[in-house]
Amino acid sequence: MSTFTRGPANVDDLLASTLDNYREKLTENWVTGNPITKKMMEDGSDELDGGNDIVENLEYQDNDTAAWGAAAGTVSTTINQILTQATYLWTVLAGSVGITDREWAQNKGKSAMHNLLEVRVKNLENTFKDSLEVALGASSTTNTDTMWSLPDLIDSSNPTAANLGNISRTTYSWWQSTETASGSMATQGLEDIRTAYYTTGRSLTDPVNAMVTTQTVYEAYAARLTPFERFQSNKTGDLEFDHLAFANKPVFFSENLATGLWLGINTKYLRLRINKHMKFLNQPFVRAPGGISKSSVVELMCQMTSTRPASMFKLTGLVA
Repeated sequence: MSTFTRGPANVDDLLASTLDNYREKLTENWVTGNPITKKMMEDGSDELDGGNDIVENLEYQDNDTAAWGAAAGTVSTTINQILTQATYLWTVLAGSVGITDREWAQNKGKSAMHNLLEVRVKNLENTFKDSLEVALGASSTTNTDTMWSLPDLIDSSNPTAANLGNISRTTYSWWQSTETASGSMATQGLEDIRTAYYTTGRSLTDPVNAMVTTQTVYEAYAARLTPFERFQSNKTGDLEFDHLAFANKPVFFSENLATGLWLGINTKYLRLRINKHMKFLNQPFVRAPGGISKSSVVELMCQMTSTRPASMFKLTGLVA
């Protein structure tokens, strides 16, 4: 049972409203602080209205009644089962912001060096960003309380924590991503990226629209591109690219992505789902009975989901 006591004496509406007014900015900064989630939000990731879990509808096979026929032939009227569902558990990212009565008094009026509460909220925001980056880049999702990592979402095998979306990749090959054991970027990596890009792109009608790798591999890829650079000014020479791309698709790097990976992502089938009822929801600032400080818990309920892993690819073992 909680030791906090609710009521006018212990719940600070002013502090709570201050934090609540920052919620939308907190959401925006959290999402745009990572290039992959920023790309996903731009391409349509959205908020959901509650639910025990997240249900994604999947169209997993063609209608096999379609066929060429003779003039007096027949057409199969068998009803095809072409739809199924993947279910994903919600995960919660939470942290707290607190301030003591002494700190509150010290940071008032002319003597205030800064808004201490605002600084601590900003610090929590940056910590949430780091938590997202670490979770996205992890080599595997450690447990079902953690958001799915990109290497688990884009894989040919079942994750260690649980079957992705409650569907076995061992049983259903259409739930697998293309996975290639690669090698040196200088001799093999670029060719493997090209092959995986075309293999998963459905004749280039639906190719991946973003890629992410490690900083080491990103730099090696940049080195491969340097001979093709064109100078746009006869006054300034620049031997480095500001941004990298492959087939006009942006290439990002993450400091937290597992070593040796290159992921091809299609944001049409990879979504960041957020529960709109717990989108950086802040609890009222409360104090323990007799306490001389107040704290508020901030919570975000979210999950990363996939509806077509086969349209994405993973390269492993890449080195410079």
